[in-house]
Amino acid sequence: MFMTLSFLGCDKSAGEDSGETISVNLEVTDIADNCATIKAYLTSGNFYGAKLLESMNADDVTFDSTNDIQLINYVEKNGEAVDLPLERKLTGVKVGKDMFTAIIVYDRTNRVVTTKTVTWTPEGKVDGWSDENNPGELEEIEW
Repeated sequence: MFMTLSFLGCDKSAGEDSGETISVNLEVTDIADNCATIKAYLTSGNFYGAKLLESMNADDVTFDSTNDIQLINYVEKNGEAVDLPLERKLTGVKVGKDMFTAIIVYDRTNRVVTTKTVTWTPEGKVDGWSDENNPGELEEIEW
């Protein structure tokens, strides 16, 4: 009976590392005119799942983003499930503050195996104002 019990919890195939290396690239490009493009794709391995923290004000990051456990916990709670490869255009991005973007990638056992972060600075008109969307000059307004 002891031999039977010792084998019951011993499924090595479910918890065993397949030896597959999974790595991801995350970049924010085309940063101009209150827009940006987020790109994420695997550079090695197979895709099993990922979560993306699209963007948040870098000043609002209250966890240690260099600590994998804190980063993983935050992105798992606040991120959205995405498929890779990913290319997403952000519009209406407000300038003046650095932004933070992060991704976590899972292996076939649903364990996070890689993370990537990018801090980037939006460019464009402050608060999204453009020359065409102003209320006019004071002398143009009839009182």
